[in-house]
Amino acid sequence: MTYIYDIALNFQDNYYQFFEWNKHDKIKNLSKLPIYHVTDEDILNFKNNKVKVDISTIQKFKEENNKRGKIILLVSNSIITIGLLFDLEGNVLKKSSLIYEEEDEANDIAMHLPLTKITYQEIIPINEENKLRIEIEKKETLIHYIKENQDKILLKYLYYEYFHRENNNLEQIKEYLLNEIEKNWTKKQNDLYHLVSLISKNKLSLKERTNSS
Repeated sequence: MTYIYDIALNFQDNYYQFFEWNKHDKIKNLSKLPIYHVTDEDILNFKNNKVKVDISTIQKFKEENNKRGKIILLVSNSIITIGLLFDLEGNVLKKSSLIYEEEDEANDIAMHLPLTKITYQEIIPINEENKLRIEIEKKETLIHYIKENQDKILLKYLYYEYFHRENNNLEQIKEYLLNEIEKNWTKKQNDLYHLVSLISKNKLSLKERTNSS
């Protein structure tokens, strides 16, 4: 078994490039991780899909991994290296890109390793591969805000600001706004996000002032 040492990983539900990491992420600094050389197809599966590997593959990973419980390892096709967090049933729970310098080292090591055969029980596509992390998170924030909000006056205001027309039907307001948010990201959605952020911030400030008085 080949190992790589002193690696920083940023586990997320989706794969994000290193430049999309942010200061609020919980970075894990791991002293020793096994690394496997896999095919280009395997890398794309792990990078872009939700996957579950079969029992023989996860058993191999478990035996060669020093972790108890969840299993952490690196896979590389010598071009891209990905950190993976598995449960004991073979599900990939989270994934991580690597810092540039550490990925170069991992790619170089993987190039000299034999290929590890990986078989899958399940592959579920994730249709987010062409979107930046910040866009995904803004969409999620807007969707949650509109779905959970019952303030009709506020929702009417958001609707008018977005469509430049009035609507008094709360169900329609939510439906139309949510449909717009699901479309390709544009300046209009981004402006709506900033408007919602401003409203949320001002409400919080008002609440803090009320509670302190």
